[in-house]
Amino acid sequence: MATCQPAIFNEMGKYQWYVHLSRGDGADLGGIKSAISDCRSNCDAQGINLVVGLGPTLLADLTDDVPDDFQPYHTVESIDGSGREAKGTQEELLLWMTHDEKDIVWKAQWDARMALIASGMSVARETPTFIYGESLDMTGFIDGTGNPEDEDQPAVAIIPDGEAGAGGSFIIAQRWVHDLVAWEKQDVATQEVNFGRTKADSTRLDEQAPHSHLSHVELRDGETADASKPKRDEIARRSTPYAFHDGTVGLYFMAFCKTQAPFRERMDAMYGRNGQVRDMLTDFSNPASGSYYFAPSVECLDSSLA
Repeated sequence: MATCQPAIFNEMGKYQWYVHLSRGDGADLGGIKSAISDCRSNCDAQGINLVVGLGPTLLADLTDDVPDDFQPYHTVESIDGSGREAKGTQEELLLWMTHDEKDIVWKAQWDARMALIASGMSVARETPTFIYGESLDMTGFIDGTGNPEDEDQPAVAIIPDGEAGAGGSFIIAQRWVHDLVAWEKQDVATQEVNFGRTKADSTRLDEQAPHSHLSHVELRDGETADASKPKRDEIARRSTPYAFHDGTVGLYFMAFCKTQAPFRERMDAMYGRNGQVRDMLTDFSNPASGSYYFAPSVECLDSSLA
């Protein structure tokens, strides 16, 4: 039986660090494998939650156990003339670390990146994030309310035994940038209609506006967000907010799923590419980066990095 990377479901530490890297010309695959292996050992020894995500190109160079329908992330553009888009910046390697002590997680990611750079990779971007209040997004809304129950998440996120990539999980990783000034000019009632939930306790609104966020991302058998129908193609969210020194704030959106298509379906819906009106939240927040990764099983990583 294949074993998923445990940090996918472990309780997150208060601090997270996302580091995205890609290979340059002449990169040393052996050195990269060794650096990732050392990073896993170091994180395990220090109690750091670590998820290793591999892009389509690096995964194919490390293992033959490649899941079906693993596509790179391409920019998703709205078609209503608004110019809104979910930018694609596909990279080859994601290291996601979490711990309750910021200095510990910083040092672990620093050591890993230095070893990877020495092997011919370069850091494309990094984002340190944190837990805000009771799992709040910077908009003031509770994030992750729509997640399946904890005990149901493995069935949603992990490829079952007998299939290509068993024990692994598809990842979407995006850094959303919020226009909080514009968002906070709306009254709470308008914010709630745009989001599809109440702000105080994240109660689902009985009636969803066509432009609500929930009406685009809550997939159902039948019309999206039709609460009379069962949910389908659920995902397990692990998102956290960030705040940069230049005043840029937003949400680092990360989610896991046993297939990749539900991620693409949600993005097409949010940007009105499937016939729906565009998600109103995209008037206030859009991704400045986006990549798809695959988190292989523990056994696959062990054999691939040996």
